[in-house]
Amino acid sequence: MKDYSLKINGQNYDVSIDEVNESSTVAHVTVNGTAYEVEIAGAPGGATSKPQVAPAPKEANSAQIKPATAAAAPRVAPAATAGAAAVKCPLPGTVVAVKVAVGDSVSVGQTLVVLEAMKMENNIDADRAGVVKQIFVQQGATVMEGDNLIVIG
Repeated sequence: MKDYSLKINGQNYDVSIDEVNESSTVAHVTVNGTAYEVEIAGAPGGATSKPQVAPAPKEANSAQIKPATAAAAPRVAPAATAGAAAVKCPLPGTVVAVKVAVGDSVSVGQTLVVLEAMKMENNIDADRAGVVKQIFVQQGATVMEGDNLIVIG
């Protein structure tokens, strides 16, 4: 197994690549604790070479790294409106439930999102009262620390 620490567009990623089976075009890769099965494009079965790590081009977008079974959370900041504040993800994980909808009034301490991280469910609560302006995640989405979840205005 090879371990790498990558920084893509200011976002840190811990990547582990298992030994590649020479008779397969599939590698098992773990990115920040999330396992992926990666197919090596253009490699015929039986003649697979080991993957090589190359620096990402400057225009690479970290939002393109996502598991095949879950929708990715947007990695861009929302357009700020006067008095609005984004609720950010405190740790990497998977969204189990979104407890509010756009237009809902929320109070301080109200649960907005339930996040599974390290085999535990964590409630992400509102830090301010207001109205939900935008929701950036959906159930099943994989999110990283610092990602915008919801905007409250």
